[in-house]
Amino acid sequence: MRYLIRRAAHLLAVLFAVSFITFISMNLLGDPLKAILGPLYADKEVRAEARTELHLEGSVPERYVEWVTDAVQGDFGRSYNTRESVSAVIGERLPVSLMLMAYAQVLALLLAVPIAIISAYRADRLFDRASTAASFAFISVPGFAAAVILLYFLAVRNDIFPARYLDDSFGDRLYSMFLPAISLALPLGAVYMRILRNDMANTLQEEFVMFARSKGISTTRILLRHALRPSSISLMTVIAIQTGALLGGTLVVETIFSLPGLGLQIVQSSLQHDYVVMQAIVLVLAVTYVIVNFLVDALYGVLDPRIRAARAL
Repeated sequence: MRYLIRRAAHLLAVLFAVSFITFISMNLLGDPLKAILGPLYADKEVRAEARTELHLEGSVPERYVEWVTDAVQGDFGRSYNTRESVSAVIGERLPVSLMLMAYAQVLALLLAVPIAIISAYRADRLFDRASTAASFAFISVPGFAAAVILLYFLAVRNDIFPARYLDDSFGDRLYSMFLPAISLALPLGAVYMRILRNDMANTLQEEFVMFARSKGISTTRILLRHALRPSSISLMTVIAIQTGALLGGTLVVETIFSLPGLGLQIVQSSLQHDYVVMQAIVLVLAVTYVIVNFLVDALYGVLDPRIRAARAL
């Protein structure tokens, strides 16, 4: 418990740093009034009125304190261009991005775990060599390239999957998001497979596994219960780290497939110089990444009792 409290305090410190850097970075891009007002920016009176209306007066530290105080309460302000509540925009778009990320992770694990288990059990045999070659091929293909290829052959040319987002039901959402999700899942799954395969191959040589075999325990039970669980520590770490890459990947894939998520929104906002929307989305994505890493760190003790015992000291 003390360990988790320390980690929670660390999480809060990281979130503060992320929010501050995000706010400062957006302000370094320049005065948003130039993009909003256009030629009217030269008029001092119009510029002063707009600055007051958009809460852009005051120093950067003062505006940061005001912004982060409102953000903690769920108020990210209003869009510079549409005057729509940023919280409402995020509330509408965030579920799509989260579903895409979860979908991709599930598909990646469904592909990676069975192949990794079989490859570790049949190490250096034909299946292991073939899966290794395939994993390197998928790792080398960027998610956006896979997205374009899948979109063309399975949606545009053969009409197997829809080329647009369907939101009529949960089943329609799963169906229409399969191509973007598998585009992200293929390189992810290849990484997960290699990590888990190597760890399991080493675990299968441990004495406790040999002892389980000597007791006549079935191979399936040894693989799934005795070898998979302690071999998942590195996999969980990589999943947490890859969440950052997945966040970046969703930005591109959502744009390619025109999914109404945060990725497409941040691209549109960047083109419109709508900094208040951009900084809110960046903050939400950063918070998501930090929280995922915190949860994965908390799961280590569940997966490996030795880690739980070490933390208790």
